[in-house]
Amino acid sequence: YYARELLAHARWPEAEQQVRAFLRREDGWVENQSEACRDLSRCLEQQGRRDEAMDALLHSLALDTPRAETCCELGRLCMAGQRWEQAVFWYEQALSCPRKEQEGGFVREECYGYLPCIQLCVCCDKLGQYQKSEHYNEMAERFRPGDASCAYNRKYFAQRRRQKRA
Repeated sequence: YYARELLAHARWPEAEQQVRAFLRREDGWVENQSEACRDLSRCLEQQGRRDEAMDALLHSLALDTPRAETCCELGRLCMAGQRWEQAVFWYEQALSCPRKEQEGGFVREECYGYLPCIQLCVCCDKLGQYQKSEHYNEMAERFRPGDASCAYNRKYFAQRRRQKRA
C-alpha cells in the first residue's frame, strides 16, 4: 500500500524500490504480485525505461495466466513503440482473458471489452486492415453505446472511403 501511495504521488524511484521489495517476498498473493508487476512497469516507463517496463509486464505472465489488464498494458507499450502487429496480438489476448473477479484482484472493467476493441481499431487502421478496424470500432461501441470515440471513428472511416472513391 505504501508503494501505491508513492505511485499516486509520482515518486517513481521510491515506488520502484518498494514494489521490487514486495515482489521479492514469497508470501505475496498472486493477484497482488500481478498488479505489482503492472505498477513496476508504470514506474519504469515513467523513468524512461520502456524495455524494462515491458519486462516487468512479461514477468507477470510467469506468475499466472494473463490478466486482460496486463495484456492491455503490453499492447499500450507496443503501440507507443509503433509495433502495431505486436499490439494487435496483446489486445486480442486481452479480449480472450476471463475475468477473475472471484479471486479478489482489482478488475479494470474496460480491459475486458471496450479498451482492447478501440485500440484494435487504431492498430488495424495503422496496418491498413480497414475492415478489421471498422469491425473493432463496432465491437467497442457495443461495450459503450453512444461512445464519442466510436462516432468520431465512423466519420473518419466514411471520409476515408469518400477519398478512396474520388
